[in-house]
Amino acid sequence: MPTDAELLMAAQKGDGTSLGILLERYRPRLHAVALALLGYGPQAEDAVHETFLIALNKLQQVREPGAVGGWLHAILRNVCRMNLRGQREEIPIEELPPGAEPTTDLSDLEEKIDQAALRDWIWAALSSLPETLRVTAMLRYFGSYTAYDEIAAILGIPVGTVRSRLSQVKLKLADALLQAAGLDHSRERAEREALLRFHQEHWKKATPRDRDTFLSYYADDLLMTYPDGETLQGRIHLDREVDGDFKAGTRILVRRILPSREITILEAAFQNPPSDPFRCPPGMTLVLSHRNGQTHRIKFYYAPRPPVGEE
Repeated sequence: MPTDAELLMAAQKGDGTSLGILLERYRPRLHAVALALLGYGPQAEDAVHETFLIALNKLQQVREPGAVGGWLHAILRNVCRMNLRGQREEIPIEELPPGAEPTTDLSDLEEKIDQAALRDWIWAALSSLPETLRVTAMLRYFGSYTAYDEIAAILGIPVGTVRSRLSQVKLKLADALLQAAGLDHSRERAEREALLRFHQEHWKKATPRDRDTFLSYYADDLLMTYPDGETLQGRIHLDREVDGDFKAGTRILVRRILPSREITILEAAFQNPPSDPFRCPPGMTLVLSHRNGQTHRIKFYYAPRPPVGEE
């Protein structure tokens, strides 16, 4: 299995698949940090996508390939920090030297892309986008613009339209990077697929009939942390929650799993019984930390409850 440093150096030489594998390797950990900083909701995944695109554009800045994990986390924390400040439109992708003027010439932007380590992959990915998204992406990620209102002024469109377009760009390009990892038929891909199957099968056992098997995967000294900061230690607390849900008739519907050996992200919805439709919030995201074949820590993030009277 290639090291982080080997994957980064290959990506710096133009191997998009290696970058995809590297980002997939760190995806659950980055998502966990984003959740801790931003809480439940789409902002966490959006911050991870933003991190991927900044990394795509700045690969050559990494001087110590073995420290790429810390570099990715630093980018993510900066993205989240700006998000919390309410300045998502001003995430500083690039610091301009004193007196530098941003470029509005698309030929200049094309030249910048040609200088990127993954220029062939970037051009292929950009070419798959509609022209409106492609131009917006080039201005944001390969130009010198850090504010949405600058891009809006150049394109002659509302700021809200810029924000909407860039949300689509981030999703499409980040997905393309992760799909590149899927082109690799290595041991790492096989391991990811095996972990995904394991967690899928494990959560199918979240039923009264398979209760003991389901709970046996969690360590006796399990640590559970809730959104309000409350922390409980001991699997007995999870046992009580699970038994309470089973008794009430609440079901957990798994929507998505991002697995890794150390950390797994699980997104799920609650299906409450008709007799108690507000027993549990609409959904949750779990950050599961693994050790010695068991989960030893769970961090809970809950979707906001709807106002009473709304379904």
